[in-house]
Amino acid sequence: NRTSMLVVPIVAAHGMLIPKTSSRAITSPAGTADTMEVLAEVCLTPERLDQVVRQERGALIWGGTANLAPVDDVLISVERPLGIDYPGQMVASILSKKIAAGSTHLVIDIPVGPTAKVRHMSEALALRKLFEYVADRLGLFVQVVITDGRQPVGRGIGPVLEARDVMQVLQNDPDAPADLRQKALRLAGRVIEFDPDVRGGDGFEIARDIHGERLERRDVKRMKALRAAKIAADRDQLAGLRA
Repeated sequence: NRTSMLVVPIVAAHGMLIPKTSSRAITSPAGTADTMEVLAEVCLTPERLDQVVRQERGALIWGGTANLAPVDDVLISVERPLGIDYPGQMVASILSKKIAAGSTHLVIDIPVGPTAKVRHMSEALALRKLFEYVADRLGLFVQVVITDGRQPVGRGIGPVLEARDVMQVLQNDPDAPADLRQKALRLAGRVIEFDPDVRGGDGFEIARDIHGERLERRDVKRMKALRAAKIAADRDQLAGLRA
């Protein structure tokens, strides 16, 4: 979950548009939206989302606010208390929101491990085929990455502690979890390789350079800018209500 909060500012710092919609927790202690909400508002209207993305080239919001897939939101509200996470419904849930948001390219991470959603490699391969099949029929370009999910990346569990992990990585804190940094850079690199000007295999190095000291911590600046833009949008909305 927390890797998205690192991928978005890195990719945005590269100059690509990356408006990321995320979910709240279903079967895990915290969804990406729950963790991001510790740092900034995630319940943005489509108009405010457009404003933030145009200004900062990226955003990370809760998909439920955008009303992209109302039926899926109802299903998730039922699945969460029952602990249901059926693969077919998961594929439909993820891809429906991306298509509704206008996405054309998507990187999907499937962690595999004894306590992950996907427990065995055979299940991961079947899920990857399902994602690729459905995405192809919908005209969506998808890259599915199968990663090691035997242990959670980072140290914290829950929104506040996971947000702390993210900020430690962004700030290059010596105590930042190295596994979280490496995974985020790999995923960001795969997204950056969607850029037609980037040669295949160069994405990781570009992501690492953006994250590194040599480029003056552009990912940190981008995350701060995203937070500031959302705060400004909230103030504008409040001023409008008072008027």
